Amino acid sequence: MGKRQTRILRKDIVQHAQELLQRPVVQVVLRNRVVLHGSLKQVTAEQLVMQDQREGRHVMPLPQIEEIIYDRETAY
Repeated sequence: MGKRQTRILRKDIVQHAQELLQRPVVQVVLRNRVVLHGSLKQVTAEQLVMQDQREGRHVMPLPQIEEIIYDRETAY
């Protein structure tokens, strides 16, 4: 089994909301290059709500987000 990263750019986040909410773990890269690791709880046209591994809750306006990255397993 291999792993590949999938990147969702800010402009495509709302379109991929259902897919992202089903992922157990994602990385959110902010425009200031801070990376947050956790699971998404809510995606709207204005903001994301994320819960990190320490049970911290983060609310981020979409304009602050550069991209969302998640890993997926592949057969190769």
